[in-house]
Amino acid sequence: MKRIVYLLSLCAVLAMPACKTAKTTSGTNEKPNISGSTKLPQSYYDNARQTVAPASGLAAATDPEYGVTQQKPVCVGGKTDSGARNQQRYLNALRGPGGEEISYRRRGSCCAFKTPNGIIGGMGMLDVYEVTWAGSTKPVLLYLNFYDEGPLLAPVGLTLVKP
Repeated sequence: MKRIVYLLSLCAVLAMPACKTAKTTSGTNEKPNISGSTKLPQSYYDNARQTVAPASGLAAATDPEYGVTQQKPVCVGGKTDSGARNQQRYLNALRGPGGEEISYRRRGSCCAFKTPNGIIGGMGMLDVYEVTWAGSTKPVLLYLNFYDEGPLLAPVGLTLVKP
C-alpha cells in the first residue's frame, strides 16, 4: 500500500528537474511538502552510522543552497540498487560545524522531478534527511537525489570526517 501511495504521489506532483538544473515551478525556496516518512527506528540509522564506511573524496560546498534546498540536492547516484547505501555513505562523511559526529534520520520524500535514471516514465523523488549533532539548536534538512550522480560536497556549515 505504501508503494502505491508513493507512486501515485510521484505521478501527481508537478515534475521538476534536479541536480544541475533544478528549479521549482514558483522559483522560490519554499519548504516542500514532505510525505511518506519512514517508520524505521533510530537504531536503524545509528547502526548504519557504525557499519557503513563514509564516502571519500568529498569537498566543502561554497554555495549556501547546496544540499539544503530542493533546487540543489546532493546527487549520490545508485538508483534502487545502491542508492540508499550511497546516501548512508554520504551522510556518514559529514560532521557538525565543529567536527561533531552527526545523527540523521530520513524524514520522507518530496519534490518530483524528471530524470533519465528515474522510474515510471523517468520520474524521481528527493529523499529528505534530518541531521543533528550535539549542541545543534535545530535540525538541518538535507535533500538527496539517489537517481543521479554529481559532485559530493559538504553543505555550508557542515564539515567532513577526517581520514
